[in-house]
Amino acid sequence: MMHAKEIKAKELEHVKGLIKKYNTITIADLTNLPSSTLQKLRKKLKDKVEIRITKKSLIMLAIDQIEDKNLSGLKPSLENSIPVLILSNEDPFKLYKSIKDNKSNAVAKPGQISPRDIIIPAGPTNFTPGPIIGELGAVGLQTGVEGGKITIKKEKLIVRENEVIKPEIASILSKLGIEPIEIGLNVIASFKDNIIYLKDILDIDEEAYVKNIILASNEALALAEKLGFVSKDNVRSLIRKAYMIASNLDKKFELGSYVPKAKKVEVKEEVKEAIEEEKENIVEEQKELKRENKEKNFVGFGEDTVKKAQDILQKLQDEKIKEQEKPKHKSMWD
Repeated sequence: MMHAKEIKAKELEHVKGLIKKYNTITIADLTNLPSSTLQKLRKKLKDKVEIRITKKSLIMLAIDQIEDKNLSGLKPSLENSIPVLILSNEDPFKLYKSIKDNKSNAVAKPGQISPRDIIIPAGPTNFTPGPIIGELGAVGLQTGVEGGKITIKKEKLIVRENEVIKPEIASILSKLGIEPIEIGLNVIASFKDNIIYLKDILDIDEEAYVKNIILASNEALALAEKLGFVSKDNVRSLIRKAYMIASNLDKKFELGSYVPKAKKVEVKEEVKEAIEEEKENIVEEQKELKRENKEKNFVGFGEDTVKKAQDILQKLQDEKIKEQEKPKHKSMWD
């Protein structure tokens, strides 16, 4: 028969082997977790994780003795908890989400520690007037009667995070159908690639995250537009804005009354040829830019192309000016 010391040494080596084997090492808390819930979770995640329940002191020793991984940042997670090791090669964020998605809610019991701020919202209840009014008032809720039912007039923060839930508060929460206690593994921290991810980092609100990305994109586009920075994402908006500004200026200062109706400007054949040639050059240059900048967001032409385009535009402008400066035939009314 093996002695306790030998059993302890064997378990320590086994735990060290598991920690070395997997990339993601997670510490979770088993406090208030029913054994049946743990077994269900173990069965559901068996293809992704290995769950090992062992003594806190052995986990501490394993952390100290493993040299190729700096796991010391996990030690604070072992305090004030009944720790369990969750070992996996999954990304810590994906693993946390898998564990969180397998949680369920339950009513609070007297003496339990509140996992979060518990707020009782304002609104109608299913209670008819009676002794319950006194119970609601005893925990600080303002009530009234509307349509024969008791109504809570103002929402109230009834328990703060990490506070002990008192018996009278647990009773009211149960009667109101509020289930603030989450039943499931409480992940405290994860380790991967020498980085410690605490629970508040791992617990991402995906909807808020997506909204923040959209907001950042919109603000970036607005800033680019303000600075006049042209990209493929805002060029249409900039052209539309320039057109609107030009139209508004035209109306405001009645520019149209001082400018004769546009007439067709005769463009010389060599200018037309130059334009067509430059179009081809631009197309080729754009293709080259796309090949060289597949992973870049830059949109534009090279300096040579810009200069050529400016020269052509200048030629067109000169032609237009010459056309407008030609002597006009005066009528008898001039």
